[in-house]
Amino acid sequence: MAEETTFSIVNQAVADPSTVGLASFGIALFTLSFHNAGLLGPNDMSIIVPLAFVTGLIHFFACLTGFKKNELFTAVVFGIYGMFWMVYSFINLGVVLKWYELDAKALLIFLIAYTIFTVIIFVATLVTNKAVILTLGVLLAVFLCLDFGLVAVLAGQETKLIVWSGYLGMVDGLLALYLTAAGLLATMFGRAVLPVGPVK
Repeated sequence: MAEETTFSIVNQAVADPSTVGLASFGIALFTLSFHNAGLLGPNDMSIIVPLAFVTGLIHFFACLTGFKKNELFTAVVFGIYGMFWMVYSFINLGVVLKWYELDAKALLIFLIAYTIFTVIIFVATLVTNKAVILTLGVLLAVFLCLDFGLVAVLAGQETKLIVWSGYLGMVDGLLALYLTAAGLLATMFGRAVLPVGPVK
């Protein structure tokens, strides 16, 4: 009697992880930006710290899925910005729980490093579409306002740059949610619903 061999076919299709990554990024940045703009109360970290932590986890999930799909841009973006959200949550958690005091100079170096990274990512977006380019361009402006604003604070100068970073962050959060909607609706309807402005 001939030996029978059974083959199992496994569906390995993986959905685009950037959509969930952008959704978490948009919600977190939009919320955090109200804090930077000075529009929230003294207990706002009760929401922002857990939000930043969970956003970091979602970003890492998107990062790993991006590697699985061989999408280096997606993996790098969400992996490194996921690190930002996790570090941000631990910084503020430690300060609130009085584990340590915030070192403003070290924070400035941290922000400058992410500004440099954002410049790299912005250049990489120039081959994507206009909506992604605009989103990363505004994010770069947010980091620059934070950088120069913190420099002014350390120098004992009055500045509105950190407040402006908050308003720019609100806009950027909405841009990220627009990209989320564009990706989700295109998948659900099987066609482009919201324009993203492809680069020619």
